[in-house]
Amino acid sequence: MKPTIVVIAFLAALLGGCASPQTVKEVKAAQGQGVTRVYQAAPGQVHAAVLAAAKAKGLEVVEDNPAKGRVILSHGVTALSWGERIGVFLKPSGANGTQVEVVSKPVMETLNFPPDWPKIMLDQIGAELQQAK
Repeated sequence: MKPTIVVIAFLAALLGGCASPQTVKEVKAAQGQGVTRVYQAAPGQVHAAVLAAAKAKGLEVVEDNPAKGRVILSHGVTALSWGERIGVFLKPSGANGTQVEVVSKPVMETLNFPPDWPKIMLDQIGAELQQAK
């Protein structure tokens, strides 16, 4: 019985030591490091599409700040991931466009194989904007 406890303690220490939890603050700081796409729609329309896309993909809204052009989302634990924090950053682009940047950071780096959230979110935002037309 003792070897089992030792193995469990070792694995817990290994996972805890190798993992660095990503906070909302760290996701905000990653702005400028994500994947971007420009949509030909006003920032208000795109913001609404971001929230609809998050809902469609089962993401939790952690922070919604339209004045700063920022939405922070969260995805929980799955079979292949400890969860992610996803930052969506919006800024005007051109006469009637909006640039959207998506940054995804795993909650824990250890043994993490998250979905491609930037692609998933950008595609879904585009689909939401098409439906709104």
